[in-house]
Amino acid sequence: MKLKSEMRVYFDMDGTIAKWRDVPVEETRKPGYYADLEPEVELLDFMRDAMKAGENIYILSSYYTDTRALLEKKKWLDKYLPEIDSAHCLFVPYGKNKAEFIEAMLHRKLSTADILIDDHTPNLHRWEEAGGLGVKWLNEINGNNGRFEGARVGTAEELRAVLDAEMEKKASGF
Repeated sequence: MKLKSEMRVYFDMDGTIAKWRDVPVEETRKPGYYADLEPEVELLDFMRDAMKAGENIYILSSYYTDTRALLEKKKWLDKYLPEIDSAHCLFVPYGKNKAEFIEAMLHRKLSTADILIDDHTPNLHRWEEAGGLGVKWLNEINGNNGRFEGARVGTAEELRAVLDAEMEKKASGF
């Protein structure tokens, strides 16, 4: 897979590159929750390969501002994805709109060259409403209600196929 250099692919953490544990919300606010999440190895390998190929790969993750979540997420990335540059790790306070955050950072509107891989449908809806391309990451917890009508993937191979198809559309002018 070779993406166009102007494409930016943003990966959510919790429930996407880090396997979410279906626990009461209070558990997610306790120390150690984020640091102890199991990695989605196949997706991390996909990201490493893309970064080695010089692609624009980013982390875009929300965090609770009143907990140690941000520190734990950074430590998790240091452990499981040390290859990613800290400038490509973007963190949004929980409840804030990821699309608006990126638009403010880039000083432009999103386009279909801005791709979000996320397990949380509201994030994907807001991303696509802003003009970006959303891809739903299916984990063992989500994806049962069919509320997201865009691309839905559960493996790196499926993600690769979606991104390749998107590149074909862009290359042919669609």
